[in-house]
Amino acid sequence: MKYLTEEYLFTHAFERAVTESTADFGQTLDNLETETIDLVKTYLSQYYDVSKIFSETEPVYNGVLKKVMTKIILYEAVRRNAYRKVPTDYNEDYKWAIETLEKLNNGKLTLH
Repeated sequence: MKYLTEEYLFTHAFERAVTESTADFGQTLDNLETETIDLVKTYLSQYYDVSKIFSETEPVYNGVLKKVMTKIILYEAVRRNAYRKVPTDYNEDYKWAIETLEKLNNGKLTLH
């Protein structure tokens, strides 16, 4: 992973939920994070220097941004389980994350 760590994801979900949802393919978390970074860049590029935020050598970390990205990645990871529905709390967290990105995009919320 480039911006977050797998251990950080465990801050918001049980390790087992993450590992079982992504165990079938070693690149799953990396791929989900890359997609999430692209999504976040799309939302933030109007107001923020996203190349600086997601710099490979010196990224800029922000707690809100890390939480938003974590909620999106966890939702997408759990959603991969074809035999289960996504639990309501993951859906709610995903909605919160997208709403937060929209607020950042509209200038209603700022990262500090």
